[in-house]
Amino acid sequence: MPRCLLSLGANLGNPSDAIRRAAERLREEFGCSTDEFCVSSHYRTPPVGGPTGQPPFINAVIALRSPKDPWEAWHIVRKIEEELGRVRLHRWEARQIDIDILLHEDSRIWTPQLKIPHPRMCMRRFILVPAQEVAASWIDPVSRLSIGQLAQNLQTGPGSLVLVASPQQQAATLLQEAARLAHANWLPCSSISPLPAQHAADSPFLGTQPPTADRRWVGLVESAAHSSSARPLIATPKLTVFLADPMRVEGVAWEDFHRPLAMGLGLAVTSTPLPEQTSAAERGPQPTYLLASDDRQWAIHELVAALEAMDCPIEISHSGG
Repeated sequence: MPRCLLSLGANLGNPSDAIRRAAERLREEFGCSTDEFCVSSHYRTPPVGGPTGQPPFINAVIALRSPKDPWEAWHIVRKIEEELGRVRLHRWEARQIDIDILLHEDSRIWTPQLKIPHPRMCMRRFILVPAQEVAASWIDPVSRLSIGQLAQNLQTGPGSLVLVASPQQQAATLLQEAARLAHANWLPCSSISPLPAQHAADSPFLGTQPPTADRRWVGLVESAAHSSSARPLIATPKLTVFLADPMRVEGVAWEDFHRPLAMGLGLAVTSTPLPEQTSAAERGPQPTYLLASDDRQWAIHELVAALEAMDCPIEISHSGG
């Protein structure tokens, strides 16, 4: 029977109670027996990336088995969010409940409404720590790493990322501003290995820190250099972010316009990756994110939030389930 991994978060009202009620409704709607439905501990974390002044979040993850397909699961999730008072006004705002589909077997879905695997799962410590409680051996089909490996990657030092961009994107100023806001070191591109040193499927991928880095770090690599076979081994990032070119047409969803790039990066199913990109198989196991560049301020915000999410403090909430 298909496996599905869900994350739950809340920071308004009584968050732990909201998560318990959401979990019970999810079990009912998915039709799961007790042994087909497993809920992690509840974890307390600071808000990451959203408007300032929010209270802390309570987060949990559910692993379940159900015959529901990904779109049926999505409709169930939206229904329960509405039942429990979720109102969508701003990105990453305070909320009564938030439920996301992280994985659904080995599905790779890339649409404006739904993306599976959840594109930010691999960079969020507050998701991966509870997820490894209930699904440590499950494999993320994009990075081809297990949930346990992804969680371990974010528990070995400060956050780090490499931005892969074409020369004409003028990405240096964007990344420099993100580094300033996130209090991150700038690592010269000659020191960076954007490709993991270990490619074996049974070997854990861990972002390696440069010898002097006791805080977050970032680096910029041009697309052509990332596709090169040269791999300096001084530092490997925890996350590789690909900066998409701005859209050149109107009236088309961002996801649809950049679908070929998403396919080339393994975010969507394809048999013909883009020739100018290193294919997912050639890159080896690697947490990857595709970032829009149309709104440069939002792109900066996303990079800062990614770094903060990699090493945010997290503790078990004793008021949780």
